[in-house]
Parts: sequence; C-alpha cells; structure tokens
Amino acid sequence: MGRWKFAFDSLSGWLAVCAGREPFKPRYGALPWIVYFPSRYRGMCVGTLVSRVAVLTAAVCVTSPTSEIHDRRPINIITGSTYRHPRRGVRVQVTKILIPRLNNITGNRGYLMEKSAAILLLKRKVPDAMVGIPQRAIPIDWKGDEVLTLQEECFMPGWHFFYRGDRIYPIHRFLLQRNVRVQFMNIVKKNMWCEALSIKFQKALANMGFFGYFDKGGCICVKDPDRTAQPCHGMYGAPLVCRAKVVALMMAPDAQWTNCTGFSNLLHTLSGNWLRSFMSCVSVLFEPDIKMDWRAMKKNLWEDPDHEQYDYVPALYDKMNFHAGSTSTESEEN
Repeated sequence: MGRWKFAFDSLSGWLAVCAGREPFKPRYGALPWIVYFPSRYRGMCVGTLVSRVAVLTAAVCVTSPTSEIHDRRPINIITGSTYRHPRRGVRVQVTKILIPRLNNITGNRGYLMEKSAAILLLKRKVPDAMVGIPQRAIPIDWKGDEVLTLQEECFMPGWHFFYRGDRIYPIHRFLLQRNVRVQFMNIVKKNMWCEALSIKFQKALANMGFFGYFDKGGCICVKDPDRTAQPCHGMYGAPLVCRAKVVALMMAPDAQWTNCTGFSNLLHTLSGNWLRSFMSCVSVLFEPDIKMDWRAMKKNLWEDPDHEQYDYVPALYDKMNFHAGSTSTESEEN
C-alpha cells in the first residue's frame, strides 16, 4: 500500500509540473512588478517596474523602427491590476521616454530598434492606496551576472494571446487573456531549436534594408519542452525572469509570430553588447523593492492555484453597455 501511495504522489507531482508548462493564471498579487499599456505601434505592450517611477519595456512599443518621427501623444501605463479591462487598474502618465541613440540609416535603425529596450519615466509614483495590488520593482540583470545554463527553467508573464483550447465568452467577447498569464520555459540551443526562426528573422531584416548578420550572442532561445505551449504568443515587452531577475525581453517583432508551431522563441537579453552602455546609463533609475529567493518566487506563483477560476464577474461585466462615448476601444474588447 505504501508503494502505491508513493507512486500516486510521484505521479501527481509529475502532472503538476507538466501542467505548469501551459500558460496559467498566477496567484493574485504574485506579479506586483508587471504593468501594461496601449501601444500605437504594437497594440498592447507589457512593462516591468524597475522603480516606483520607471518602467522597462521594448523600444518597438514606443517608437517606429522605420521612422525618425516620434509620436508625441501621451502614454498612460495601467498599474495595480492583472485583469485587463478599462475599469480596472490605475493609469499613470508617462512624461519621458529613454531609448538608445540609433543610427539614421533606415535598415540599421530598424534592426537596432528591434533589439533595444526603452525606459518610461512616470509623472508620479505608482500609488499603493488606490490599487488592488501594491506595485513593487524587480531586479534587472543588465550586467550579465547570472550565467544561465542550457535547460534552465525560467518564466515569462504577460497577457498572452490564443493558446490551444482557449475559449471566448459569448458576451462582449471576454477572452481568457484578459487575465495575466505565466508560462514556464527552458533555455535551449539556438542552432537546434531556433534555427528556422533565426533564418526568418534574418530574411525580415534584409527586407527592412539591413544586410548584415544579426548578433546571435545578444539573444537566447527558449522552448516549451513538453511541446504543448507556444511562447511566441506573447506581448512585446514581456520579460523573461530567471533566478528572480529579469534577464531578457520580447523585443523583436520579426523574431516572433513566424514559427509558432516550433514551440520556441528568440528573446533579446538586457546584458548584450549593444544594450550594455544604455543599460549602464539608465541603471541609476533602478530601485528594486523585491529581493525574493528564486524557489520562493516560483512557489509564490503556484500557491493555492485554481486554473478554472478566472477573475471574471458576469453579474457586473455582462450587463455593461458600451456606446460611442465610452472610453473602451475595439482593441480593449478584443
């Protein structure tokens, strides 16, 4: 009987690990450092708090890779809520955007933009009293202190897009990705699992006017080893968290959405040669509030999980009537 109990416990643990490979809704409040904002270039983007007044995201979310003319209209980040809805969270205005100095040559500019990060400076501190989840900054590994190994497990949060088996609620088209999701992935060899993606990325850069070779040393390949989840279904600016630090971002549009069936993705590191001087310059803005043990951080995501329960209140949201004067947009409803 004891041997059967041991086998059952082992099988249950194995199933729990495998289930973790699918994008899942983390415990409420487990990601106090993640925000999102509407992007005029990429629809919706993810941001990471590096202090109470600064957000790290992908440069393609705030400027165009092919144009030197910047969109001067205001940007508001949404903080304090992991449920994406126009009536949730607190909006904080962005007053200044910091990006690396780029080459004026169109092809080079487009390539450099696709592997660049950006810092959004906020008008005021992210509030605690008015939000459901008090926001805190997470450490950023921009020096490359964490030497990552093959098959090392990391995770990437974001409001991911469609996943196999996703359902659409019939009223107002509430999708499951209105809730933030977390997906565990392993670091794998680029020449084995991201070769096709690298070739397509290189071809896309050539069409943009860049005829050199992209720096493979500045990116890493991540993969779902169970071949059930699709890491490319994410949002730009989504961070890759390894050892309780942000080590990379989903930055390059042309390195995504072209190989979703390969269960792999190319993410650009924050400690690459191209970004090192920029990250060193803006590192004075980094004031992390969270110094959590890596094992404790992962456990915190899974504590008391209920994957069938979503933060969705039909009694409230099914009866909302949107009209021409509403602040919601079509992208928010989708």
